[in-house]
Amino acid sequence: MQLDKRAARPVRCGMVDLADLSERKLAAILAADVSGYSRMMEVDEAGTLARLKVYIGEVVRPRIAAHRGNIVKTTGDGLLVEFASVVEAVEGAVEIQRSMAERNTGEPENSRILYRVGINLGDVIFEDGDVLGDGVNVASRLEGLAKPGGVCVSDIVHQAVADRIQVRIWATSG
Repeated sequence: MQLDKRAARPVRCGMVDLADLSERKLAAILAADVSGYSRMMEVDEAGTLARLKVYIGEVVRPRIAAHRGNIVKTTGDGLLVEFASVVEAVEGAVEIQRSMAERNTGEPENSRILYRVGINLGDVIFEDGDVLGDGVNVASRLEGLAKPGGVCVSDIVHQAVADRIQVRIWATSG
């Protein structure tokens, strides 16, 4: 640190304050991933990719937008979404799962595109177009626990939405 003699105050030289480049806030984070995606791509890469693109364009993106969600990141078969409202996150996830189930009707079981979804409410950091932090990590772990076509929520999400949505939520012991 150097002293600016004209202003008689310390100034930073050659340093970037990283805190100015990121934003921390409370958000509902939805993590989703297609169950069995690698297997489906191995069997029918072009067909799987074409169907996934249609589902994302006709089901996933419209439902997220309708519930005021913001897709922060996509990873081939997965996505990370931020919502300002935990109720909107859960309702959007349920609508996506219901629509996907309808779309998969008549499809052979081994080629159904089924998302596993995890939702957490937590303090996260937005930096360089990405979302980071424990709130994201928990949502990702919950996604891994969800059954194909299901939604797994953290306890704080369950508490926040239990009396506000028209969806039955079951508690599990692990």
